[in-house]
Amino acid sequence: MRDEDIDWQIYHRIALGEAGTIPELISITELDEEVIRASVQRLVGYLLIRQEGELLHPMGLEEMLLSCRIRYTKDLPVTIENGVIKIRSDHHH
Repeated sequence: MRDEDIDWQIYHRIALGEAGTIPELISITELDEEVIRASVQRLVGYLLIRQEGELLHPMGLEEMLLSCRIRYTKDLPVTIENGVIKIRSDHHH
């Protein structure tokens, strides 16, 4: 199975509320833990989900757009870490 197909499957399980942790994803999809962890990392990187400890949450549209803007706008004084907006420590006035 291609990464894109795995990511789509994992994302939908999380977005539909069928699974909210990696162990739940393993039992539902019957994929290897390493495959699921790699997919989760890609989905976090794509700003589709966020991970808080062991819990996985789909991002809402506003959260996706804000995260994307914060990530790619270098002169913004804020960043997002674990779903929390924080002042950049490297930001100089």
